[in-house]
Amino acid sequence: MAQNINTQVDVLICGGGPVGLLLSYQLARAGIKSYTVEQYDKSTQGMYGRACVLYPRTLEMLDQLDLGETLAQTGFIGRSAVTFHDGKRINGRGWGFISKPLDTFFDYCLNIRQKYSENVFRDAAEGFGSTIHSNTKLIGFSVGEGPSEYPVTAELQEDGGKNFTVQSKFIIGADGGHSTVRTIADIPFIGDKVKDESVLHWIRMDALVKTNMSGARLGFGSIESSRHGNVLWIAEDHGRTRIGFAIPPEIYELHGEHITEEVVKEEAIKAVAPFELEFVTVDWWTLYSIGQRVADSFRSKERILLAGDAGHTHSSGAAQGMNTGMHDAVNLGWKLTGLLKGWYSDAVLETYSTERRGVAQQLIALDKTMSTLISGKMPPGYSGDTDKLLGDVLKSAAQFTMGLGVHYETNTLNVESSVSSVQPGWRAPDVLVRRPGSKIPIRLNQVTKNHGKLWIVVFAGSPIRTLSKLRALREYLDGPQSFTTRLTEAFIFITVIAGPGLQSDEVLGMERFGDAFYDVDETAHVRYGIAADEGAVLVLRPDGILGFTAGLHEGPKLAQYLETFVTQKS
Repeated sequence: MAQNINTQVDVLICGGGPVGLLLSYQLARAGIKSYTVEQYDKSTQGMYGRACVLYPRTLEMLDQLDLGETLAQTGFIGRSAVTFHDGKRINGRGWGFISKPLDTFFDYCLNIRQKYSENVFRDAAEGFGSTIHSNTKLIGFSVGEGPSEYPVTAELQEDGGKNFTVQSKFIIGADGGHSTVRTIADIPFIGDKVKDESVLHWIRMDALVKTNMSGARLGFGSIESSRHGNVLWIAEDHGRTRIGFAIPPEIYELHGEHITEEVVKEEAIKAVAPFELEFVTVDWWTLYSIGQRVADSFRSKERILLAGDAGHTHSSGAAQGMNTGMHDAVNLGWKLTGLLKGWYSDAVLETYSTERRGVAQQLIALDKTMSTLISGKMPPGYSGDTDKLLGDVLKSAAQFTMGLGVHYETNTLNVESSVSSVQPGWRAPDVLVRRPGSKIPIRLNQVTKNHGKLWIVVFAGSPIRTLSKLRALREYLDGPQSFTTRLTEAFIFITVIAGPGLQSDEVLGMERFGDAFYDVDETAHVRYGIAADEGAVLVLRPDGILGFTAGLHEGPKLAQYLETFVTQKS
């Protein structure tokens, strides 16, 4: 490997898709120097197509990163779904779970093609000075064993054949299912493609179409076809429609990988029958086979990390690929940021692989059943009508699919407690509070933005009834034994007061804990299961996951939690 060092950075990110770009953005806005390389020319490679749905939980996380509004300006808001069988509309099947009430203010899906979401992430990253290069591929890398500030040495090659070297503290493989980083690191990719290849070959296409199907622009649709499985219909940005279906075995046997666009259009017309379908423009289409794989670990040799398809692959049946990758990027982003900023110990980064690989394994188990049913086949161990069974599976998995039910097991960051009805490791509900003097509520997530730091939320309850406990917390935090005197400033305090008030310090009877907000009708306290006469202290992770809870008077207990992973002041 060449040793002419051209540049040194904190993080080398291989892969300029949405996962790599989102990581680049998070690091850049924290002032961390990264270098992102993408082997393809994004101006010509797959201009359209690929992932196209962002689920509610993903939208919550992107909103906390100040990206949600820009994405919403382009995407199609999908809140409704229709399902058809033999041309007749039926309820309770297909994507019907989309229409059910959700515990989030982002009670919709955003249908936006990957080209446009990538543009948003790239512009945001470059706006903070991130370095992103297309037409540049990874040739090889090594991780030094001795002490070194930049232990990773990578050889890269530009499109013209010129090689150069980058040294970094970490290397991230966000370079897809055929990840070069994963291959060079020799990380096993467990699983394989379905043995009966004729069963699970799918077509996905984006097009401008004309149709007489009712509800074609509602958001989502399913057409139950006897030959093409459960046909996918998604209303996308710029008036486009995503159509997906299983290729009948005889068609695949006839054409194989050499199937043409004309054949694909003919099959699409048959798939949506009895509705009419006319293609005005086809932007993109692809034929692919279904398989499920997961990397043996998402971290290797301490310095190598995998995210997105480099760590896990599965079907697009439930539109989970990009969403799961976004969750990977957000989970990894704040942990890597905190480690490199000196806020957290390596124990925090170590939780990345166990948390995200665990979710990937759940997804793959679900996808094996779902992809078989979508193809119109019966998975092992099941019986009955495939379309009805698919509807049941989709409904039962709705919270997980939407991302709202994704949670993590007990670890260094997620410590079991019984102070709140929301358990550590689960998503912290977004609730309404008010700024002092404001008649207009704001969401808690608008306050607790993701900048890599923890949020310590003091739910003060009704101060008249919690005064003694509040005083105990204030005395502890102001005292010489407070963790605030010992630990780096990896946390931000805010106070949520039950009821109205005119001046927060007066209402509390003491100095507030960070900025104060009012829970005028006490619904925020209720949603977290916190009694107004008790109050509580909650620690929210930067990714919106509840990490820890304690009573108002339990300052030392809070310190004990933080001291397990927040670094000491130098």
